Amino acid sequence: MNHNSTAADTAQPTTEEPGFTIVRDFATPRDRVWEAWTNPDVMARWFHPETLVTPRESVSVDLRVGGLYTYTMRIEETGQEFPTAGKYLVIDAPHRLDFTWGSPDDVDDAPQVSVVFEEIDANTTRMTFALTGILNDSGSDASAYDGWNSAFNVFEAELTS
Repeated sequence: MNHNSTAADTAQPTTEEPGFTIVRDFATPRDRVWEAWTNPDVMARWFHPETLVTPRESVSVDLRVGGLYTYTMRIEETGQEFPTAGKYLVIDAPHRLDFTWGSPDDVDDAPQVSVVFEEIDANTTRMTFALTGILNDSGSDASAYDGWNSAFNVFEAELTS
């Protein structure tokens, strides 16, 4: 018997918090990719899956640690809206942006996003998007994974336009 073990040793969690990571390379300089994540005019053009829109007037950004952002995605055909908000946790321009991502009334306990922007060369940026607090629900209705993946298609089109 190991006399050095304690009850605390056996209380360690065995599973990590659920989440997923999406990595994309963009043929765009890192400063432009950063701006697309932090400028409300640009965010309105891509902060939604391909079948939705984000009205510019719904986007607000207080880009400071502890600052809030808000946006509302809308299904054009039905008018159904999805108000979204979060709090900035880490702002390290143009390298990293961390924030919570949830509903406007629950920004503190919402899932967390970390986005890292790596300069591959002067005109190529690797974006590593990691979300914790939501399972990889790809293929399900209203999938967060599929929604972000689709939004990154819109993001890429915005960057190359």
